[in-house]
Amino acid sequence: MDAAADTVLGKTPENDDGVALGAMLRAEGRGSYDVLASFMGRLGSRLSVSPLEEIRTAYRELTERAAKALEHEAKYGRRSLMKWDHPDNVKCVRIGLIKLNADDRRAFEAANGFV
Repeated sequence: MDAAADTVLGKTPENDDGVALGAMLRAEGRGSYDVLASFMGRLGSRLSVSPLEEIRTAYRELTERAAKALEHEAKYGRRSLMKWDHPDNVKCVRIGLIKLNADDRRAFEAANGFV
C-alpha cells in the first residue's frame, strides 16, 4: 500500500484491526460462520497480536465462540446456525449475494414467514 495515501486516509494498523474485528462480529451476529471462518483465516493471526489489548481480547473471545459454532456446523451442516431473518441476510439473499440451495431456501422462507 501507499504510505502517503494511508496517512491521508487516516489508515493505521489499529483502525484496520478494529474494522476487521467489526466485520467478523457482524458475520457472527448474522450466523454466517463460513464467512467468519474465512475472515479468521485471512486476518486472525494479525488480530491475535494487535497492538490494542481490547482487540486481542475480543478476538480471543470470538475464536472461542466460533470454535463451538463451527463444530456445530460441521455436525449439522453449513449454515445450520444462519440467522435467516437477520436484515443483512435478507438483503443479501434478495440481491443475490447469498445463493440458496434447497435446504437454505426452505429455512429462509420459514424464518421470514414465506411458508
